[in-house]
Amino acid sequence: MTNLNTITLEDFEPCLGQTFLVTPENAEGLELELTQVKPLGDAGPKAGVRQPFSLLFRGPLEPVLAQQQYPIENSTLGDLSLFLVPIGPDENGSMLYDATFN
Repeated sequence: MTNLNTITLEDFEPCLGQTFLVTPENAEGLELELTQVKPLGDAGPKAGVRQPFSLLFRGPLEPVLAQQQYPIENSTLGDLSLFLVPIGPDENGSMLYDATFN
């Protein structure tokens, strides 16, 4: 499993547009597309401290995933466990989800 304590914005940038398979407990897998990788805070990280960043995913309008930790698979990054927060539908009728790293 990918170490989330050391993963950075740069690790996710090559995954823009890629599919991430979310596997909720006792439910069918759901595909989300990574649509945005965005730095947060000041322009550069301090020595030894990761630059905070957020990820934006787009998925089907139904079912809506509850705010919680999910096991996720991606062909580039492998197995992850991300805390996803539903932030609502976009103008195209897709549900958007955020994952923030401090």
